[in-house]
Amino acid sequence: MPHPIPILVVLIAVAGFAVVVTHGKMARGDLAWLLLAMLGGQLAIGALNEIVDADLDARFKPTKPIPAGVVSVRGAWGMVVAGLALLVVAGARFGPIAFGLLCGGTALGLGYDLWWKRTPWSWAPYLLALPLLPIWVRAVLVGFDPRLLLLYPLGAGAMAAVHLAQSLPDAERDRAAGLRNPGGILGSRRMSLACWLLALTAPALVIAIAAVWSGVAVRPAALGAASIDAALIAIAALVTGANPAFGARLAFPLIAAGAVVLGFGWALALG
Repeated sequence: MPHPIPILVVLIAVAGFAVVVTHGKMARGDLAWLLLAMLGGQLAIGALNEIVDADLDARFKPTKPIPAGVVSVRGAWGMVVAGLALLVVAGARFGPIAFGLLCGGTALGLGYDLWWKRTPWSWAPYLLALPLLPIWVRAVLVGFDPRLLLLYPLGAGAMAAVHLAQSLPDAERDRAAGLRNPGGILGSRRMSLACWLLALTAPALVIAIAAVWSGVAVRPAALGAASIDAALIAIAALVTGANPAFGARLAFPLIAAGAVVLGFGWALALG
């Protein structure tokens, strides 16, 4: 039900950014509350996604929990409510600004489930919400750093690519169902190509900016992260070319991991 791989990626990213922005000097209790708050939001988003997709899953993926009868719709709504309750209890303790950032990112995820995911604009919540993750972590533990807002232009392609990678296994299902989202419009082959090209814009921009901008204090961190990201993108593309079915499943963990590494590198480079 709760989409464990995306949740694991997000929680690792939260923990990693917490270590980076505090240079490893943070209270364990703060990290635990951060992780619980994010876990609550992710549980709610994942369960709502299953509820909204129950009709399509009944046709194309009947082994998913709701169509298979393993979980009832009422039980799935219970997970949504429990996740949001956990988010409020764990997240409100960090103050109104940080709590607002957390709620804003979660609202974008819920809005994706309810509306955006079946439209040509399904990439927009990813572009808006994912850069909020390091911004929120830093606001909670250290304070707001406006330089992190550069993650929006730097990571725009990467965020769209993360969405395409996560949606890639369902591209042909969406096309067969007549959906007007990227998978339904492009199909799996063109969607894969768009994913790799968009993903590569992020390391290219980071390398270019780190090379010329004096505001980047630790250039090796940014350049190293960009290189790792580019390597993961290349691996994902090569695997997909050799085995499209396996590559479609592997795309999200590799593209998301590359985006997280790039975010770590940028946060470290800011000093």
